[in-house]
Amino acid sequence: MKDRLDRTTWLNFALTDLAENGYHGLRAQPLAARLGVSRGSFYWHFEDVGSFHRALIAHWSEITNDALVADLATAGDAERRLTNLLRRTLRSGPALERAIRAWAATNAQVAELVDGVDARRIAYAADLLQDLGRGRGQAHWRAKLVYWAAIGRLMMMSPEDHSLSDAEIDALVKMMAP
Repeated sequence: MKDRLDRTTWLNFALTDLAENGYHGLRAQPLAARLGVSRGSFYWHFEDVGSFHRALIAHWSEITNDALVADLATAGDAERRLTNLLRRTLRSGPALERAIRAWAATNAQVAELVDGVDARRIAYAADLLQDLGRGRGQAHWRAKLVYWAAIGRLMMMSPEDHSLSDAEIDALVKMMAP
């Protein structure tokens, strides 16, 4: 039996498990068994499975979105930040994103939370495009198109075979900005 786990350990383990095994095991007992701890450890940190699911989506957003945005804040001007954003998102691994979206397709609460993350991601890209001189409307629809392409790439059977070169991403940034 392991020592009591902290909340972040539970969330990190659950995201890894989700990416590897899908959303069906995102319940107290199966996760506790795989971690080698009692269910009580789960309920020490989460009121119920619904609050755990909300915390899990928030944690996913934090590590895949919020941390990226914070990292990009130091990357230079808006063009450099957009370039780095596209390089990272158009080359990211598919497993976790696919698993999150499969889960969202079967769970309305998760779908609503994922929709909020999608909206924040698109808004961030639109803000960068506005910083580069695009009008608000143009920036928003261009950001949506790039986001849809990034998510669509992850849904392909071999997304790693469909990545763009640095030169292609640089050309995409030039196409998106004025």
